[in-house]
Amino acid sequence: MTNRLLRTTNSALVSLGWTAFFDAQISEKNGAFEPARVISVSRQSFEIQSATLRQNVRMRDAPQLSESPTTGDWLLRDETTHEPVQLLNRKNLLQRRRSGRDRGAQTMLANFECIFLVVSANQNFNESRLERGMVLAAQSGVEAVIVLTKVDQCIDLASFRRRLRQIPILPQVHEVDARNARSCQSLTSLLRPGETTALLGSSGVGKSTLINTLIGEDRQATQATRIQDAKGRHTTVRRTLIELPSGAIVVDNPGVRELGIVNGEDAVASVFDDISELAIRCRFNNCEHSAEPDCAVQRAVHQGELTERRLSNYVKLLSEARPLSTYT
Repeated sequence: MTNRLLRTTNSALVSLGWTAFFDAQISEKNGAFEPARVISVSRQSFEIQSATLRQNVRMRDAPQLSESPTTGDWLLRDETTHEPVQLLNRKNLLQRRRSGRDRGAQTMLANFECIFLVVSANQNFNESRLERGMVLAAQSGVEAVIVLTKVDQCIDLASFRRRLRQIPILPQVHEVDARNARSCQSLTSLLRPGETTALLGSSGVGKSTLINTLIGEDRQATQATRIQDAKGRHTTVRRTLIELPSGAIVVDNPGVRELGIVNGEDAVASVFDDISELAIRCRFNNCEHSAEPDCAVQRAVHQGELTERRLSNYVKLLSEARPLSTYT
């Protein structure tokens, strides 16, 4: 890839999310190759978009790649054969712990600027799940924004606001009716041209509905939630980069029940900074904040300064986040 070619395709690449970080990885020796971004990934293939071509590639037809690509990746493809030949270094990653016996990391998304943590103002609202999403955002090094949906259907919105305020270091919160474009206008300033925002949340919270509203048409499939418990059913089956009319890029992640943390002790500590500060005053450096004497964290719980729920979630996430975790 020559500097000349980069200049001529710069605007098209920038609209896909190309930045100086990726530009710096291109040298004159790459003269026959063109950058392309991975738009979506399925089990057997992935789709890429360059400045000049959209292409579906079977995994077996990309043997030169060092690993299987993930949605959001940038790679180089041969301009003549169109074969992907090299994955570029990633700016950041969104990962979760694999379920089952495999405790390794599963890559969900690469190269993004923001995470919308989508929660709904109904029975599905869960503070611990929200804190888990905050840890994933902190681990990725990007801004987290809380999007509280279904406020139009909520008869006691004040109670959800109180529950949110009980989370220290709370990210900015936007309350929306995901079906109403005017209600979602507060989000538009956060969705910038060429930048990628990931939507995380359980099934049924309104991620796909929100994207349809931002697009201005019903492109993402949606389903109604169950009345008895407000739980949703999976409608999005794979992560796909979607360009909004504004030029911003969003990713509708399939709803997942559990987003396990992998090697994220520092991220847990930053999201639970209040507990980390208390732990410094514990008698023992390796205090588990359970039954140890002179535990400053337990003392805060007894005095009503810290909730049992938040402490329990902190202990659980910290256990998951440790490299040699025995989390089950």
